[in-house]
Amino acid sequence: MEQVRKQATILYNQIAVTRQWVAEHEALLRKKRDGASSNPFLHNADVKLPDGTVFTKLTPSIVTTELSDRASRNGLYYFKLTNVNCLNPNNAPDKLERDSIETFQRSDEKEIFRVEYSGSKPILRYIAPVYVTEDCLSCHSGQGYNPGEIGGCLSIFIPMDEARKAVQKSGAVLFAGTLGFGAILIGLLFVSTRSLLFSRIKEIRSSIDRIHLEKDGLSLTKKGDELKEISDFCYLIDERLKEEHGQLEKRIREATKDFYQTKENLEKANRELENLNIAKSDFFSDISHELRTPLTNIKGAVDILERISSNDPKYLNIIKRNSDHLIRLVVDLLDYSRIEAGHLELKLENTSLRQLVEDSVIAVEAEAQKKSVKFSVKVDELILNVDRDRIYQVLTNLFSNAIRYSPVDGSILVQAGSLDESLAVISVHDEGPGIEEKYREAIFRKFYQAPIPKESGVRRGSSGIGLAICRALIEAHYGRIWVESRIGSGSKFFFTVPRKLENHAKPNSNS
Repeated sequence: MEQVRKQATILYNQIAVTRQWVAEHEALLRKKRDGASSNPFLHNADVKLPDGTVFTKLTPSIVTTELSDRASRNGLYYFKLTNVNCLNPNNAPDKLERDSIETFQRSDEKEIFRVEYSGSKPILRYIAPVYVTEDCLSCHSGQGYNPGEIGGCLSIFIPMDEARKAVQKSGAVLFAGTLGFGAILIGLLFVSTRSLLFSRIKEIRSSIDRIHLEKDGLSLTKKGDELKEISDFCYLIDERLKEEHGQLEKRIREATKDFYQTKENLEKANRELENLNIAKSDFFSDISHELRTPLTNIKGAVDILERISSNDPKYLNIIKRNSDHLIRLVVDLLDYSRIEAGHLELKLENTSLRQLVEDSVIAVEAEAQKKSVKFSVKVDELILNVDRDRIYQVLTNLFSNAIRYSPVDGSILVQAGSLDESLAVISVHDEGPGIEEKYREAIFRKFYQAPIPKESGVRRGSSGIGLAICRALIEAHYGRIWVESRIGSGSKFFFTVPRKLENHAKPNSNS
């Protein structure tokens, strides 16, 4: 089949070259025979010489037809040139040729093969496109063709009798060769099997007999041939393995009985620890509330004494500073105990982001002036639906931390704006010593403080609970808080909050 297809392809190329050569010379001239008719589809189809000799023009189409007729008479092959807009009705395409022309025009298909039968004789039909060239337009300009288009197709019909006979002959030779090879292979397998398989079976039987002698409880009745003995022995081994497996499972259950009891005890202890943790949170909440009231009274009394006393206020300032510190610590503990107990409630209201940031900066301005730290604020005008007091608490906490870790005469950059249509983002950038990467997640845990380089001159914070509260408050708003830092280049804290809280779902804990 492949040889016939190659023959068809070569024949198509030869016909195409012949047609192209004739078209380049406009036509071939052949002496006109007596009684022969001229080409009715050409203007000036005949050429008459001065001596009276008449020549008729042979176009590429006529040359193709005559070559096909001669090849067909010799019993070789035949072919047909056709197109949809043909001048000669005898060149009209059949259904397969019409479908093939449409296929060539709408796709990159270059050839179509098909096996047909003329009576009982198979014929390979090869169809390939014929392209329009500039030389073709001298005869076909009135049919609307353009150079490079597909003007039709060439059908080539090649009888396959010789190919089929060759295949049948090859099949017979192959069948005979296969039988001979099979016989030789069977003989070799028989010889090798006798020397290999049978000897291995004898070795297996010897091993089975040895196992019978060494193992108690394995009794096998010998009956049948060697393969039957091996099969029975495998079944016996399988039964013994099942028995051993059952006994092993029984021993495992007995061995793991204490393990399951230990597991239950651990689960019980874990529940007790959870209850103790809840009790601890309740205790902190209660004790913080109890401490807050007398400390507030102490602070109020100190404020009054400071206003009415004309003596050196040094000691009053010490009392006031420490009472303020205690109050902040108690408030932080009280807030965190509420968060852990799940008693935190948000009071949502529409709040100006710019006003909220400016109020938070004013709240820590006195603290910043002590170190000559300056704030630079770049905030877009946005309206957020948040708990104003809680976001204010987060901002003042981040500002206080930034002031604490900033050098004298340092600066803090506060930026806030819209991250997208639904989220607002706030960042606080200080010029402190920076935070190592391994501590950037741990600093948001309660009571944790990252190590501070001694050369930075920064004092440690109070309780290490401030950032834990910030994270809890931001996550209560369904936002996220994180830090980016480079050692020696300061730290930049970010947090996001929804612009409209009711439109957001709570993020998972790993986000």
